Amino acid sequence: MHQLTRGFGTEGSERRNPGQSGHSLIEIAAVLAILAALAPPILGVAGGLRTSLLLRRAQEEAASLFADARWIAVGAGGATVVLTSVPPGGVVVTRAGDTVRTARLSAGGVSMTLSRGRARSRVRFGPLGLGLVSSQTLTFRLAGEERRLVISSLGRVARR
Repeated sequence: MHQLTRGFGTEGSERRNPGQSGHSLIEIAAVLAILAALAPPILGVAGGLRTSLLLRRAQEEAASLFADARWIAVGAGGATVVLTSVPPGGVVVTRAGDTVRTARLSAGGVSMTLSRGRARSRVRFGPLGLGLVSSQTLTFRLAGEERRLVISSLGRVARR
């Protein structure tokens, strides 16, 4: 029986000294040196990705406000999206004056600029869900990057 178990790798465990387990100091130092060399580029990419995701989130949240306003306008006979640049945010209000939805667009430090430098703007939608104003451009900025959301006079939304 002893000869059968010997062929399955038990002799390797006989050779290893019980006090010598783990990795050597040189192996650990080599791994740390590689990680230190790779850390700056990885952190730079991660920071850019975070900025891009925060801008995209603000842009999509604003686009969602306009989509909701269109649907609410069809059901309620009209709706208005009220936008403020400081702090960046928006509110959907029905024709009767009820606030249906609010959105904070400044997550992560994102700033928003409205068309023609306004501090506040309104985008109205009629009972057919069509816009009743001239076009609007919302510009979202963070860390030197920007994204735009353009709302046409008919209420269509384009991401740029």
